[in-house]
Amino acid sequence: MKDMKFKLRTVSVNERGQVVIPEDVRKDFGIENKSTLVLIERKNEIVLKRESDILETIENEDRFWKNLSKHSLKRVWSKEDAVWDEIYSKTSK
Repeated sequence: MKDMKFKLRTVSVNERGQVVIPEDVRKDFGIENKSTLVLIERKNEIVLKRESDILETIENEDRFWKNLSKHSLKRVWSKEDAVWDEIYSKTSK
């Protein structure tokens, strides 16, 4: 996508509710024939995003939560091991 600050376009909605995304905007965003877009309703606006961008975001969030869980479990288990080691040392005497 080209480095752009802001573009303003108007599009018409036909009788079937369809709109045409202008060619230069499609090129800027890499939207080609058969591309899948996701329509998001957010408050009083409509947002279109490429499906690949949504999937990438989900994958990155999934990776973040897995890493966080892994580190949290390591901390918990290391404390748990210390507790059991102390109990074992007291009972084995």
